[in-house]
Amino acid sequence: MLFQIITIIAILSLIIYLFYLRLFYSGLKKKNIELDYEKKKVSIIIAARNEEKNIPQLLTSLMNQTYPKELFEVIVVDDDSNDKTAEVVLQFKEKWNNIHLIKTEKRQQVISPKKNALSQGINASKGDIILCTDADCVVGKFWIEAMVSYFKQDTQMVCGFSRTRINDWNKAAFSQKFEHFDFLVMMFAAAGAISSNKFFSCTGQNLAYKRKAFEDVGGFERIKHLVSGDDVNLMQLFRHHNFNIKFAFSPHSFVLTKPIEKLVQLLNQRSRWASNMKWQVMMNPDFFVYLMSVFFLAFLPIVLLFFHWKIGVGILLIKALFDFLFIKEGYRIFPSEKARKIFFPFWFILQPVYIFVVTFLGILNIFKWEK
Repeated sequence: MLFQIITIIAILSLIIYLFYLRLFYSGLKKKNIELDYEKKKVSIIIAARNEEKNIPQLLTSLMNQTYPKELFEVIVVDDDSNDKTAEVVLQFKEKWNNIHLIKTEKRQQVISPKKNALSQGINASKGDIILCTDADCVVGKFWIEAMVSYFKQDTQMVCGFSRTRINDWNKAAFSQKFEHFDFLVMMFAAAGAISSNKFFSCTGQNLAYKRKAFEDVGGFERIKHLVSGDDVNLMQLFRHHNFNIKFAFSPHSFVLTKPIEKLVQLLNQRSRWASNMKWQVMMNPDFFVYLMSVFFLAFLPIVLLFFHWKIGVGILLIKALFDFLFIKEGYRIFPSEKARKIFFPFWFILQPVYIFVVTFLGILNIFKWEK
């Protein structure tokens, strides 16, 4: 009886998973390329805590943008850093007058420090478009121009592409390779989903929205009790208001982020992201169904190997085939070093343990902010 129940759940999960994977695949193929080149006032908001080593690269890349300097401002919110983050920003401010520094208030009194920091930064800003990235990221010189071009009159949010920066793949740690590959797959899925009008996920490393739309949803007020989710949960608020959300496919809009240094950092980060899963039951049931199919497919086929190995192996082979085809399409749409696809078998084999661990850590809120 137990074997039959596990088999049914596993097969149903596979069917649901393949349905969404096909949806994502179709979304990648019909990417939106309608652009609007009207210049708009932009406010770039960066929440930074103990980022003295990283933020110089980001600010340098921002000050080398092709976008007119008089049309954008950079607001760095120092979130109670205990290093020289504020001093570094002030040094840049001496040279460029469109860089501003503010310091957060009441950090210890809020559940989500990052949302608190972003809110204070947005409140102090003047732009019509709010453009967000993280302090450990680097952007190309056309980044602002590319992201803003996706804002047609009826567009309220634009989600961008991000990946970790690994200059020498052969010298990178195994955990960094896993993070890089796994994050790429998540970005492929996010892009395909958004292009298919399934607003499942996005990243705060590269996210933009209209100020008025942000105010219309009440900012972060409705989700301030959630530790994480200044990106994906904000997207759900936009979705509930039937706002138009697009994904930026232009290579000029891509963002590079610093890779993790240790495996424990990766597990901590992914557990924090996974903590949003339980809230999707109410916020986006469609997304929750997809996440559950991923979770069950992570370990049920392994369990089936002990009951009926042919069924377990069959499910794993089918999933592996369609995963690879989807990832191959993702590599075609988002140019990257194709040789890195050779990491697929390692990623696929480790997925069951990885997903099982971060899901339970996330559900139980066993994680912490690194900085």
